[in-house]
Amino acid sequence: MPSVVKKTLGGLASLKLTVALFAMGIFIVLAGTVAQIDKGIWTVVHEYFRCYIARIDLKIFFPRAWDVPGYFYFPGGWLIGAALMINIVSAHAARFKPNARGPRLGLGLLFLAGGSLLTWLIIIGVFTKEIAATEGDAFWRVLVRLAQGGGAAVLLLIGCGLVFRKRAGIVLLHGGVILLLVHEVFTGMAATEGQMRIEAGEYVNFTYDSRSVEFAIIDREHPEFDDTVVVPGSILARVGSIKDKLLPFDIEVLEFMKNSSFANVAEAAHGWVNPATVGNGLVAMSVEQPEVSGVDPTQTVNVPAAYLKLTGRDGRDLGTYLAHLAIPSLPKQTISIGGKTYDLDLRFTRSYKPYSIQLLEFRHDKYIGTDTPKNFSARVRLIDKNRNVDRVVKIWMNNPLRYAGETFYQSSFEPGENLTILQVVRNDGWMLPYLSCMIVGTGLATHFGMNLIGFLRRRKAE
Repeated sequence: MPSVVKKTLGGLASLKLTVALFAMGIFIVLAGTVAQIDKGIWTVVHEYFRCYIARIDLKIFFPRAWDVPGYFYFPGGWLIGAALMINIVSAHAARFKPNARGPRLGLGLLFLAGGSLLTWLIIIGVFTKEIAATEGDAFWRVLVRLAQGGGAAVLLLIGCGLVFRKRAGIVLLHGGVILLLVHEVFTGMAATEGQMRIEAGEYVNFTYDSRSVEFAIIDREHPEFDDTVVVPGSILARVGSIKDKLLPFDIEVLEFMKNSSFANVAEAAHGWVNPATVGNGLVAMSVEQPEVSGVDPTQTVNVPAAYLKLTGRDGRDLGTYLAHLAIPSLPKQTISIGGKTYDLDLRFTRSYKPYSIQLLEFRHDKYIGTDTPKNFSARVRLIDKNRNVDRVVKIWMNNPLRYAGETFYQSSFEPGENLTILQVVRNDGWMLPYLSCMIVGTGLATHFGMNLIGFLRRRKAE
């Protein structure tokens, strides 16, 4: 190996670098934790952990009353994780040399290849069948997953033992840590999460994400479906002009509020100029509020709002609207242009599904004589015409429904209402933590076990 490559590999595999990266990781976790005093949990996740560079305000380390100015940039969670990955892989290449030759090496590589293939098959779900919430038991489902991970870990351990001998445990341990880092990147990029709010008897075919909003322009004239164009909240937040051929009019965002409260226009402070010239904004006004912080004991969601000036393609002023989340006391806002009437709706971001779910019955059981929840469950009907599925299932606490790669948890409900709120999660890498834990555990047990046996033998020889 050339000396330049050796030096580079040695630097990347440095134990000092490992310690420095772990120290950076501890600091970014600390910064992200105290930042939640001012920001929401998911905002912190994206600005501190699921990013390459984090901007950290100095004020988060001091009492907020001091209002300390300034900020600095620091490696984000993904950059630190990527550096750790390179450090671990480099350490393997630099320090863990194969201690086998000939048939032993070939057999070891064969076991490693077999263990890696089994690991991949487990990750993509070849050995995991979709099971309804009414089937099986949560304990046994978890046990089966751990057993699958244990089987892959044993195969990999045998391969490591043949190739690396005494260092088999530590090599396997590092492999499990690498898999855990891969899981975080995969989850951050590919996992999706949303909610379904279903009233009794109602059919719902979409989930909504309460962490983001969209402005929907809906044409309901078609008898079979609604023709909808949406503007994502990320575009609204930029505040400016929005033009697109799919839109029936141009939009100018005058003001966007990530979180707000509503009040009657009659209660506005003296001198306040109402931006709205038409619609609900004539009777209600939106007052900007701080983002719901991660330490808020109620953990309510943000209530975004925006003042939007609409202009026709011919340049005609269509008025300025207050776009807001649905409020029962206010009517739906509409606009007529070009012979068509459109609904205007600022709503949580939706993801439509090829199936629908109907709520048949919701139960909220309490312990006798108390208001303490004993159980809450939903009996639902799942209909998927494309797959010829029409069945009734029960979803209750710790017993979700699994269908089409998604998991439906009984998440919440609204007191006094006959409805359920389901949490819908899709994470194709959900097996990775089970595999990682079993591989890391097997590696640790092997490493410390071999050292313990060696210590006992030396002690006996003395």
